[in-house]
Amino acid sequence: MEYDRKYTVRQNLAYCVRATRQGCPKLLAFCLLVILANCLIPMITAWLPKTVIEEITEGSPLRRLLTVTAAMTLALAVLSGLQKYLDRLIYWNKFKMNAFFLRKITRKGLTTDYRNQENEHFRALQNESFASCNGNFSHYARIYDAIVLFFSNLLGFLAFTGILLTLNPLLILFLCLTTLVSFFLNRRISKWIEGSNDEKAGYEQRMQYVIRAADDTRAAKDIRLYRMAAWLDGIYEKNLSGLLGWYRRYTAKLFRVSAADSALVLVREGATYAYLLYLAVKGRISVAEFVLYFSVVAGFSAWLGSLLGQITELGRLNHAMNRFRSYLEYPETYLREGGKPTGDRSAPKKMELRHVSFRYGGDGEDVIRDLNLTLEPGEHLAVVGLNGAGKTTLVKLLCGLTEPTEGTVLYGGTDIREFNRDEYYGLFGAVFQDYSILPVTIGEIVAEDEEGNIDHALAETCLKQAGLWKKITSLPEGVKSKYDKTFWDDGVNLSGGETQKLLLARALYRQAPVIVLDEPTAALDPVSENRLYETYDEVMRGKTTVFISHRLASTRFCRRIVLIEHGRITEEGTHEELLAKKGRYHELFETQAKYYRENPEGEVDSDEA
Repeated sequence: MEYDRKYTVRQNLAYCVRATRQGCPKLLAFCLLVILANCLIPMITAWLPKTVIEEITEGSPLRRLLTVTAAMTLALAVLSGLQKYLDRLIYWNKFKMNAFFLRKITRKGLTTDYRNQENEHFRALQNESFASCNGNFSHYARIYDAIVLFFSNLLGFLAFTGILLTLNPLLILFLCLTTLVSFFLNRRISKWIEGSNDEKAGYEQRMQYVIRAADDTRAAKDIRLYRMAAWLDGIYEKNLSGLLGWYRRYTAKLFRVSAADSALVLVREGATYAYLLYLAVKGRISVAEFVLYFSVVAGFSAWLGSLLGQITELGRLNHAMNRFRSYLEYPETYLREGGKPTGDRSAPKKMELRHVSFRYGGDGEDVIRDLNLTLEPGEHLAVVGLNGAGKTTLVKLLCGLTEPTEGTVLYGGTDIREFNRDEYYGLFGAVFQDYSILPVTIGEIVAEDEEGNIDHALAETCLKQAGLWKKITSLPEGVKSKYDKTFWDDGVNLSGGETQKLLLARALYRQAPVIVLDEPTAALDPVSENRLYETYDEVMRGKTTVFISHRLASTRFCRRIVLIEHGRITEEGTHEELLAKKGRYHELFETQAKYYRENPEGEVDSDEA
């Protein structure tokens, strides 16, 4: 499902103002003050020489002349200093708004329906949203600059238009037409860049790939053994020539537009100044007015050109704002507020999948096909099958991470879509293939909580049950040891098997009624794996356990095993019953077992097993 909001520039600017009032209200005041300063400085600059000349020609006393000049000069100095100070304040306060928007993005990513995170369009919006707020020159940071410049230019344009109206309205029309022609000439350059940007980006991307390959130790062996250096060098040269060709075309177009623009400036300024000179010579305007209009004419075209440029910039930024708001407003369908409570968590309840089918995307093939499965409270179920059979998808459906395309998942006889989804998640302790471990202390990893909230006795019990306590006690700081050497100078790293034991301890710490183990021993050797399984009956007693594995020999401790192929349950029973059937399970078991017979010490890659 794709979801894109289409707001107008006005609507997005209003949203930005509302968000700023919430996140950093003083930034709005700074922007308003700098807009006024930006307008007043050119106005005073234009009026200063006119005022001085008028005072001189009218024979005003020297004291009055100096007072007026000093007052206007002081105003310029104060406004210029205020302008620079406000620019700096705006610069720093944009960081606060970046952080404000980044918190919104992060919160959305952390709490959104899990199936949104599996949606490519949502992920694209998420990445673009982070980019829109990351850095002081990001899209959202530049919105404030664009707003300030737009309203500064608008007010300046209106003020100078009012002055020129007293001279000749046709002059305004002439200046507007010539400025518009210049603007559209420059727009042609921008459109050409937009249209050919993919070509330029392609050259740069391929060149960067070669540069990264030259610095990549993983590629270094292949480059030397297969003598790829000359080939990669040729690719780099070819794309460098293409990039230089792009810039030559760009330079040629830019030169032509710049020449035409310069000619327009010459015509515009020359005709206007000639007209002003004519009026001055004929006595229609005074010398002071000539100086004023001379300055205003130059400023008028600058205001209008910049105003048109900011309109274009706001239109471009509006696209990024729409993508950002599309991400934040992406639909959430799981119940949170108002959902039913799950009730007592001290003991598991019956779980059922009734005629469940599931597919990724609206037009893809079903990964799960009309599947029916019942888990009795406290049952230990093993789900086995080859890669791609649908095992992990089945786990996601049981945990409520995603919802079936067809059919129903029930817990205690209630459709899980009726539960408060966040509370439903609390029923599960899980170890997934794709896991996340924060760089905090071992105790905090197990408890998934801050140090002050950890039940250390429970954490110790869970680490012992997972078979990791001996390793933890050997560390200098025990459970307070920091995880991840890349993050902490005194941090510790664990082996693959130790990491999976740590994840198991984390799942046990939740004391959830349902435990899901998705390939929990993939990084263990067969001997260590067997030792861990020997403790499972004790550890998982009284809990419903769903154990996913591609190693069929590891499922013997489970009371029931289901074999999934192509999204369907094709065989079901105990390990012994399935072997006795001499069916597909028996075939797969014998295929895997032969490797262990040939390698009695278990020296075989886990993926091959």
